[in-house]
Formats: sequence, structure tokens, C-alpha cells
Amino acid sequence: MNKAMLASLALLYTTGCAHTYNMPEAERSRSYQADPGTVWEAALASVDDAGLALVESEEEHGRIRARAGWSIWDLKGHVLLVVVRELEDGRVRVDANAESVSEDEHIDFGRSGKIVKRYLAAMDRRLPG
Repeated sequence: MNKAMLASLALLYTTGCAHTYNMPEAERSRSYQADPGTVWEAALASVDDAGLALVESEEEHGRIRARAGWSIWDLKGHVLLVVVRELEDGRVRVDANAESVSEDEHIDFGRSGKIVKRYLAAMDRRLPG
């Protein structure tokens, strides 16, 4: 196998992974200077704003799980996982990741990353700065 073929396979693997854990932290996390309750409410409302369906939420643990719709554009189905936690400096951090619920865990075509970006954009609209 030549180097170009290996590079192509590596690119396909890293861009096609069925989760967003390989995204830089800055692209899948936000910190807000706001009351934790306000951030929690915005996090829940942003699920709907991003076009996702809420599966479960645990306010006491700061966890939200939502599902992307089973549309022609999302044949495999994806789950958004959100953790909301208060930091020592008073800010509230929101970490978001998405993963495929399909058994085919390698080809994602960037869908997981788009779900996370769409969700965090909705959060930023609700809690600017």
C-alpha cells in the first residue's frame, strides 16, 4: 500500500468516526458566567432548539441525553450527551458529545460533530458571552 492510500484511510477514519470525542475540547465545550439553574434551563431548551428529542435529564447529576431524529439524513441515529457542571471559579461548563447508536461505529460522515455544533450554537443564542 502506498502512502497516499494510507493517508486517505487515516483521514476517512478520523473524519468518519461515529463519535465526537476526537473533536478539540474548545469545539465541544462552553463556559458561561451565569447562575447554574439558568444554564441548566438553557441546556434543556437548547435540545429542542437544535431539533433533537429529549430522552432523559438528571438535573442532580447535570446530565442530558437527547436523540437525533431518524430521518433520511440520519439513517443510523445519533445520541447527544451533555454534562452541565459548576466550576470552582463560579462559571458553569457545558460539555457536549454525540455518538452513533448504530453498530457501524466507523462511518459517520461528520454527523456527530454537526449535532454537537448545532446544539452549542443553540446554547450560545440562549446564553451569549
